[in-house]
Amino acid sequence: MPKKNIPRKSKFLDLKNIDKTTEAAVYYGFMPIEIPTINKEDKERAKTLKDSEPITQIGTNEKIENLAEEKSALLQHYFNSNLATMSQPVMLTYNGFITEGAEKKLDKHRKISLEIIGSAKSIAEAIIIKTVLAILEDNNFQNLYVEINSLGDKESTNRFLRELTAHFRKNINAMSAHCRQEFKKDPFLVLNCQNEKCSFLKEDVPKAIGCLSDESREHFKEVLEHLESLDITYKINNCLISDRRYASGTVFEIKQKSDNPKIPDESLAIGFRSDLASKKLGFKKEIPMVGIKISFKSDSEKRQLPKIKRTSVFFIQLGDEAKHKSLKVIDILRKENIYINHSLGRDKLAGQMATADRLKVPYILIMGKKEAMDNTIMVRDTATRSQETVLISDLATHLKKLVK
Repeated sequence: MPKKNIPRKSKFLDLKNIDKTTEAAVYYGFMPIEIPTINKEDKERAKTLKDSEPITQIGTNEKIENLAEEKSALLQHYFNSNLATMSQPVMLTYNGFITEGAEKKLDKHRKISLEIIGSAKSIAEAIIIKTVLAILEDNNFQNLYVEINSLGDKESTNRFLRELTAHFRKNINAMSAHCRQEFKKDPFLVLNCQNEKCSFLKEDVPKAIGCLSDESREHFKEVLEHLESLDITYKINNCLISDRRYASGTVFEIKQKSDNPKIPDESLAIGFRSDLASKKLGFKKEIPMVGIKISFKSDSEKRQLPKIKRTSVFFIQLGDEAKHKSLKVIDILRKENIYINHSLGRDKLAGQMATADRLKVPYILIMGKKEAMDNTIMVRDTATRSQETVLISDLATHLKKLVK
């Protein structure tokens, strides 16, 4: 019998719906998809949610609109495309090129979304924040920093709301007329007030992180530890509050520091956890998820994404020390155009090894506590089972020799 012509798999990744601007997202493990379409069902789901609770502005980025509809559309895509049956978490990115203004001049914005679905672990926030910083730095943004806060779980949020309500009610006569109206709608709205008359209210306002449950406090502590291990500049902003209709837990904003003290720092991205959103939107399962939206002006057109070679390497990390250092390893290899597979959302060796076996990679990188402390990594040949220890600083050069 004649042999069947089996098409050879390309040595390059088959990437669509992405360009050079968001190349970093691929290296950190995000899968590009088309922008989810918001349909009538999504609007109905979101309308039910909007009518049930008051509206709270998120951060200072005013370009975020229709978040409830987008979350619903994203979850529909997650279930309809059988992403829920894949190894979790699922990491997605989608982008659009938005031209504002009828004359379509140079007032252009890039809008990029990143979502991690199926992970309640703190590493998810770290991956998203590190990826966004890499994207922005690749697009020539400098002096970036992160503002961060946490409302915690439902118990924590309700406690904070009670304390905040009591604080503002005690000072209601000193509020501006506008803030009194905002307070009636939602006490959280007063935290965004820019009126100088109300500035004193924020000086001794209850802090959301002071109301966190033990579990939520531990999660937030882990997020901050990840940022510190990555040398990411951050500050806690007690007035950065997420919309409790569909957001929960950590909320974070990425800004560029202004060179002019008279000009406020520019908000470039806003992200938050929305672990409670799926059930509130009418889906049967509660799905942990965290996402971020990036929006920045760009005078340049889309740039074609260079070809990225398929990986023959899988990265396994074991223990907190290794997990903290893992994103640094990925970033070092990214800058050398070396793409690797990983499952940073997983902790156990068995689950990570199973993924590596499924991918049939010839090489596995293993980092445990000892390797993390020694700034080394173990490189294992899956065919011969031989392995050697390599300094992280030499890893890119070593892999280039192995993977030609």
